[in-house]
Amino acid sequence: MHLLTGQLRIVLVLALLQDLQVKPQKDIFQEHFESDLQLCPACFSTQRKQCEEVFEAIREPSDLNKLWKAITLLFDRREIFWLEIGTSHEKSSWLLAKRKSIVSSNQSLSSLQEEFVDLEERPGGFHLCRTAQKSSRFINYLNQRGYDTASIYFYMLHNISPLLMQELHHLDFPVPNTYAICGLTHFQAYAGRTLNHYIEAGEDLRREIARQLIHLSLKLTFGFADFRIFLTDFTTDNLAFDEDTRRVLLIDLDSVVMVDAASTSGQSQKYEPLPGEGFTFDVSAFCSGRQLDANVYQVCVLLRDFLLKDLDDERLQLMMKKCVECQDDLCDMRFQYAYDLIKLLDS
Repeated sequence: MHLLTGQLRIVLVLALLQDLQVKPQKDIFQEHFESDLQLCPACFSTQRKQCEEVFEAIREPSDLNKLWKAITLLFDRREIFWLEIGTSHEKSSWLLAKRKSIVSSNQSLSSLQEEFVDLEERPGGFHLCRTAQKSSRFINYLNQRGYDTASIYFYMLHNISPLLMQELHHLDFPVPNTYAICGLTHFQAYAGRTLNHYIEAGEDLRREIARQLIHLSLKLTFGFADFRIFLTDFTTDNLAFDEDTRRVLLIDLDSVVMVDAASTSGQSQKYEPLPGEGFTFDVSAFCSGRQLDANVYQVCVLLRDFLLKDLDDERLQLMMKKCVECQDDLCDMRFQYAYDLIKLLDS
């Protein structure tokens, strides 16, 4: 007996479903959290109370939706959950739960510190520029903000985004609200669709998004508490637009270089692209002690090549081109182009 391709697929799914157990979502997240606690008790023990409150507030989706999610996890190991949260007596909210799986043995504070000290430059991940100071001012800052030392080292090594997102939201940066950080699972508010969906939106909306992106590039560059934030993946996939609040939000901070501006010279330096495709960079250039315009450069590329590429505005197109190229005889730094573009987009 020979089965058609479609029939074979049905048989395969049915076979998988025989062993598939669809659990309540709060139980899934509770199990994940208990597993993370075994990995590093010192890192996550203080998170238990807040996390269990979030788990209890999760509204269970329909059995069909749970079944579909369980099936997709068999083929796609990215653990991303769309959740509805809220008790029966209050209005619900949508949030996103993102989990990052890592391969690691049990970790203690001393092992985390040792691993971090030995860590080499990581283009594409999180990199904290080293300083001459014996202790890291960034770690001391987070300690003062109430974060445990072990959890700080863990997230710097494995996934800085949840910790940094939570802190930046507190400082009024345009990032989604964090409901909870539960080990390797980050619960954050739904921020809207990514900017990929707005490439062909109306001109007025794209101009507004562009204006907010330039403001964001400057805000990150100036940073907070004398720390500068340089993104190395400033792309439409990592940015969303909340149509309710009309705000552009940064939704991913996995690829970041953090510079301690208090230990730098304060001088400015123009970013120069390296040979290659996309945003090419040398981590040591970010950590050289000078103020770089790399965030502005990336936004100008994004606007010129994607968001505003088809707008019939000769002056705007020329200014974006100059911002990207920043030729030596005409441009010392890109910051002035950023301010000029904001004025032009406002007009």
